[in-house]
Amino acid sequence: MNVMKNKLPVLIAFAVAFNCCNNRPEKDIGEKADSANDAHYDDNMKRDIAPVDDKSADFLVNAVNESMFETQLAKLAKEKATTSKVNDYAGMILSDHGILYDQLKAISSGLHVVLPSSPDEAVQKKLQLLNKHTGKEFDKGFLNMMIRDHKKTIQLFEHASRNVNNAEVKTLIDNALPQLNKHLDSARVLEKMYR
Repeated sequence: MNVMKNKLPVLIAFAVAFNCCNNRPEKDIGEKADSANDAHYDDNMKRDIAPVDDKSADFLVNAVNESMFETQLAKLAKEKATTSKVNDYAGMILSDHGILYDQLKAISSGLHVVLPSSPDEAVQKKLQLLNKHTGKEFDKGFLNMMIRDHKKTIQLFEHASRNVNNAEVKTLIDNALPQLNKHLDSARVLEKMYR
């Protein structure tokens, strides 16, 4: 029993000394890591929040812009289209691009990519211009915009598919392209009604 009493202070002192040596001291803001342990700690933190490659980040921002534009166009068409076929097409765009937008947002959030919250000014002007039309002129203008914009979106996705480094982004692109081509083909068929 006396042996344990004599060793207890030594064990406590050893535990305190061991704990002090292994704890990472708090640093002042702006102080750089000056030991191997600090550098290792900082490298691990950087790895946890490493930014996505620039090409993937640029694609995500541009794809969200395009998706927002097509969604806004489709919402307008749901209000103003004169034929059920154009109205149905607008509904398909709203549904499909809503899903795509959610997927783009989810991936962007996981990769810490900041996305625009609303379409840019150029998009707003296009929407205002289209909104001035009514009847068949509106339908024709809507379909023309859908054709032009889907061509642009498909080019964006195809280019990114060849150039992005992030596997999750590439998978999203490859899964979305057939649907985007379907949207383009459908708009072309509908647009023939107005020639």
